[in-house]
Amino acid sequence: MATAPAANSTQHQGPKLPPHSGDVDEELGRIRLALAAVFSPSNSENGSEQWWAQRQLADQYLTSFQATSVSWMVCDRLLQGDTSDVGSDPQKVAQQQQFRFFAAQTLHTKCRADIDQLPTDALPSLRDSLLAHLNRYAADGSEGPLSTRLAMCISALAVQMQWTTVVSDLLATPQNVHVVMLILRALPEECASDRLVLADDAYRFKMRDHLVSFAPNVLQFLHAHVTDASRVLKVLHLWIRYVPVHPQTLVESPLLNAAVQALRQPAYIELASDVIVEILRMYPSHHYGNEGLVRHMIPLLSSLPLDEALQSDDEDVLRAYCRVVTEMGESYMSLILSPQYLEASQLVSWVLKCSGMANQEIASITLHFWYRLVMDLESVDPYDWRQELIDAYTPHLLQLIDVCIKSLMRYPADMDTIPEDLLDELTRHRFYVAETVEDCCRLLGGQNVLQRIGNLLQQEIHAASGNQVWQGLESCLACIGAIHRFVPSDEAELLPLTFQLVPQLPTEIRPLRYTASKTIGKFASWLAFHPHLLQPLMPYLAQGLSVPECAPAAAVAIKELCECSNQSFAIAEPVMELFQGLTPGTLEVEDELQILEGVCRALSRQMQDARGRGNDTQAALTRLAQPIGTRLAASVSEPNSSPRRIIPEIERLTVLVRYLVILYDGNATTGLHPMLELTTSIWSFLDAAVIRFPGDIVLAEKICRLHKHSLRSCGAQAYSPMLDRLMTQLVQSFERSHQSPFLYAASICIAEYGSDSTYSNRLLGMVSAMATTCFSFLRNVDELTAHPDVVEELFYMMGRMMSNCPDPLVQSPLLRSLLQCAAVGMQLDHHGANKGTLKFLENTISYGLSLREQKKPACQAPLEEALSQEGQAIVVNLMKAMMGDLPEYGNSQIPEILWKLNLLCPGLLTQWLHSAFAGTLTLPEGAKNDFIAALDTGLARDEFSMAVRAFQTACERHRRLRKGPRRN
Repeated sequence: MATAPAANSTQHQGPKLPPHSGDVDEELGRIRLALAAVFSPSNSENGSEQWWAQRQLADQYLTSFQATSVSWMVCDRLLQGDTSDVGSDPQKVAQQQQFRFFAAQTLHTKCRADIDQLPTDALPSLRDSLLAHLNRYAADGSEGPLSTRLAMCISALAVQMQWTTVVSDLLATPQNVHVVMLILRALPEECASDRLVLADDAYRFKMRDHLVSFAPNVLQFLHAHVTDASRVLKVLHLWIRYVPVHPQTLVESPLLNAAVQALRQPAYIELASDVIVEILRMYPSHHYGNEGLVRHMIPLLSSLPLDEALQSDDEDVLRAYCRVVTEMGESYMSLILSPQYLEASQLVSWVLKCSGMANQEIASITLHFWYRLVMDLESVDPYDWRQELIDAYTPHLLQLIDVCIKSLMRYPADMDTIPEDLLDELTRHRFYVAETVEDCCRLLGGQNVLQRIGNLLQQEIHAASGNQVWQGLESCLACIGAIHRFVPSDEAELLPLTFQLVPQLPTEIRPLRYTASKTIGKFASWLAFHPHLLQPLMPYLAQGLSVPECAPAAAVAIKELCECSNQSFAIAEPVMELFQGLTPGTLEVEDELQILEGVCRALSRQMQDARGRGNDTQAALTRLAQPIGTRLAASVSEPNSSPRRIIPEIERLTVLVRYLVILYDGNATTGLHPMLELTTSIWSFLDAAVIRFPGDIVLAEKICRLHKHSLRSCGAQAYSPMLDRLMTQLVQSFERSHQSPFLYAASICIAEYGSDSTYSNRLLGMVSAMATTCFSFLRNVDELTAHPDVVEELFYMMGRMMSNCPDPLVQSPLLRSLLQCAAVGMQLDHHGANKGTLKFLENTISYGLSLREQKKPACQAPLEEALSQEGQAIVVNLMKAMMGDLPEYGNSQIPEILWKLNLLCPGLLTQWLHSAFAGTLTLPEGAKNDFIAALDTGLARDEFSMAVRAFQTACERHRRLRKGPRRN
């Protein structure tokens, strides 16, 4: 009988830190020493290892100090900062600044989440002290990290202590203007921050209401100090983002015009664009009440010198204007698609100008606008009105296609010198440009877009003749490939010209060849109806395989051509000859597998058209498989071989088994499916490879994947003669290697054969043997943590047993051991293991519910007994996961498990919950009672899920208040 792991684990004990002192002076001295150790430079003469160890201990001490109550006073003393012994020593001055910033950062964190450590009557004095510190350090108007952090600290405290007159107090009382600016800048963001842990969210709403009511005063204050444009724009930006200022307030404020005019000043252009973009985002034209602001903004922004800005060489100017224009177009999309489209179309023209700027990175900002325009246009009703709008914007979209080809999609002239990371960015950029061209087809039709590209292609052909300018040709080909889904199959003008051109392109230009190869593959279905154009293209693709940069595109194109093969487009034989002519290792394995997949697909279509004659099938399979099998045998037996030599042959066989579809009629000489004969012929080599390299998980994955596709290719009935042999090999291989892929392969067997009761006992024998092996090396939490993939696959396998053939498992002693193991596995901080465990539990409980109707007492009794024995540990862990004390990856599974468990055994579940609440779990009584009441009421699934989410919200709030660390 298998034995489940125990839930014990060892704890590593590091160096013990001294306890913190409650005496402020004593703790202040310790903190100064710890800070000095953390911020001191490394001294190699004194031994770097010793310095690092001291620094680590000091850092741990400071971290634990920040959670203590005494840290409030200590940090206040640090901010007071006696500088008498610092003098003008730069190192001491810098160290003193670091000490102060640590204190401000600590107080900020504590004002956000530890305010419950202080009595309510102490908060005003804390506020006054922090204001005094801020006035001291910001007296000279500086905006350094220390003063900014202190302003954030005061702002967080203002919300916590419900200082809902903070803005009026700051503006009414004479203050240092810089201090007021700092607090006004920090206050809206702190109020909205989800890191601010409040006893009642009403505090946040009250503060927001205060900010809204005094927004006109704030705008008036900012305009009065508009000469300090940088600070004013920073404050205004955050107030627009986080405070729902009434749009009429903005209209009436002269600050709005000042912000727009700041776009003309290079020193403030970035800050001004941030403000304008935020206004456009927060006040779109389709929201009720924004009409006045929109009417005010359009002429204001229209007065900007857009044409002059787009002629600038300053990237900051180009980016700012492009952002503003694009955001304006997106925010005012409802006007663009309204009856006033004749006037609003000017916005589209402005975006189009930005799209055409030479700087691709900045111009790409506009691409999302074109996506929005297409999506919103497609949703316009009625159809006649939609078509009128499409007709109106067709000229813009046609010009956009020109821009994409001539500018956005075009490779730069210095292509060969671009670093690898920038090449990746360029590839992503071109992908979005291709999607933009494709979107145009949705409105204009593929033929119209293709015709536009064709005109440009002919221009580029003339421009490229006699010189090495290839970027335009490549751009046209890339855009043609992008619209392949919208081109009609009877197109007979541009595509013939295109594919006649491809073999004539210069072969030494790698990006051009790569794109041409991709385009051939994209139009494989069109070429299937025009096979006369294929003859010169196949040698072009075959030659491209010898160019490393072009081989991936050529291989995929060959595969796509094979997928579209038919009787008049029969390319199976030439591609097979091409594949067999490849010397292993000349291509990347991935590219070779693409070609082999294409061969298999083409052969499969050819065999189906010929009614799958058996001899042809066997001959093709033998012709492809024999060389691979020979190399596999040699690789396994070679003394100096390695998994890296064996794995490619297994991958080739897997592609062959997976994609070569054989119409098997069961009349073969041996009575075995041809694929099963192939698997049988290489079985010993696969077994030998696992025995020789038991620790290689990649090899195990590849072998199990081959077995999976072999089984599915043959079908359960045809594969059944080999099932026992396969299960035996999986059990033995797992026993030797402890590799999770063998568990996965076993679960495939369950999925294929579990519904047939004749296989139930054999499947139970397989999973029992594997579980015994698992429990032999998964004996506690630490060992489960070290093998999360095994835990994941074990429980997914057992979950499939519960779904497909549960009866033998339920009647086996193994069930209780699995439930015990699941209770431990739920503690793992691993997504797959956690979800696999929960899936098994859900399937088990679901089966328990189904037994009520099936009337199977032989199954119902042992299942209910196992749940009654192990259910409490499982429920306790479920509650811990909901509270955040354990990892919680099953957001949808936990409510489902509890709901079904409440249906299956409501009395026991309530008892287990009371036991859990009375134990280690601490939670407000209201949340506990509400959750228990939801169980007792017998809510429907959706309503119960809402009750669970409410309970989790209460748990989260309580956890944050008590500082319990969340695990995920």
